[in-house]
Amino acid sequence: MRYFEIYAWTDCPYCVNAKELLISKQEQFVFCCIDQSDILLSFLKEKYDWQTVPMIIEKNTDNCEEKFIGGYTDLSEYFDTQECESD
Repeated sequence: MRYFEIYAWTDCPYCVNAKELLISKQEQFVFCCIDQSDILLSFLKEKYDWQTVPMIIEKNTDNCEEKFIGGYTDLSEYFDTQECESD
């Protein structure tokens, strides 16, 4: 099974847009609000070499792989690319 993790701030418009995009695509996802988690945010920034939220990761439970997508714009481009490849 494929699903996405979104690390986000509650009031971030890009974070909300990412969540809404995944809903519109009928994708499974976890939305993790890190408003009060400065240490976790620092860890994630270092782990994924990414400085802003949202941080979006694609997870695959079949093979335990993960792919860092990026932010909202990257997620949108990711789906655009998938649609072009399936045509």
